[in-house]
Amino acid sequence: MENAIPPNPTNDQLLQTLETLRRRVTELEAAEAERVRAVEALRQSEEKYRILLDDSSDPIFAFAPEGRYLYVNKAFADGVGRQREDIIDKTIWDVFPREEADHRYATVKWVFEHAATKVIEVRVPRADGDRYYLTTAKPILNRHGKVETVICISKEITERKRMEQELQYLSTHDTLTGLYNRNFFETELARLQPSRQFPVSIVIIDMDNLKSVNDQFGHVAGDQLIQKVAQFLRETFRAEDIIARIGGDEFALLLPKTNEAAVQAAVARLRIKLQQNSDARLNVSIGAATSMDDRSLIEVMRIADDCMYQEKNAHKKSVRQLDQNSQI
Repeated sequence: MENAIPPNPTNDQLLQTLETLRRRVTELEAAEAERVRAVEALRQSEEKYRILLDDSSDPIFAFAPEGRYLYVNKAFADGVGRQREDIIDKTIWDVFPREEADHRYATVKWVFEHAATKVIEVRVPRADGDRYYLTTAKPILNRHGKVETVICISKEITERKRMEQELQYLSTHDTLTGLYNRNFFETELARLQPSRQFPVSIVIIDMDNLKSVNDQFGHVAGDQLIQKVAQFLRETFRAEDIIARIGGDEFALLLPKTNEAAVQAAVARLRIKLQQNSDARLNVSIGAATSMDDRSLIEVMRIADDCMYQEKNAHKKSVRQLDQNSQI
């Protein structure tokens, strides 16, 4: 045995053994002090990073394999409208509706199974409006190389998402009326052509005297008339009908599963609404046409446009006749 005392040791041997033992005690004490310092340094480091995680403005949360929350920071708790203590040790199904929870857990499960990072876009329903996050889910491996935890870090992209939605809206809608624009109308026209939603009817509407209203009363008055026509169209036609402003004073409607009798009835309702309008400056010309089968919708639109111009010309003749009669 190392440092064993020999039989009948001399004083020198005893002193040497004692010195060796003191030296080992000193080494052990130093090693223990270093271990304590290392443990304390790790504790302080853990505390520092936990504070950083807790105070981060980005939602951060960690999962066990079964979908149980091991950790959530304040930003995550605030984002889902709960207290942290109400989330930690609860499962994802305790926090979100089942369909939403299943969707989220599918990502967590994938990371556990593949030991790889995955990035997804997440919507969080809130009473004050939906919020959107870009979430990065990362695997945390144990010393055996197995995924022990999945930690997720989210960046809020709500404002970016709203801007994208606004740009998408502007790309398909007319800003003055809120109706669809020409680009969207033409896209839907092409989409409906090969569909089985026949019969399809198309209505073309043109405001008769918008230019004179703009010249006499200003563009604000003209814009108000345009908005009034848009309102009447919304009130008259179905939600599934495509109602678009395709020009300054021109509107087009695409009516799927609408035969000739149905479109004429709808146009008649619109005419009654226009006649009941108190603004004498609001006059329109209307043309409609129907395709009962797979006839070209471009051709149907041309026919509707021709019908509209026939009515417009009749209106002009009527106005000229009134002017002549007033001069007699």
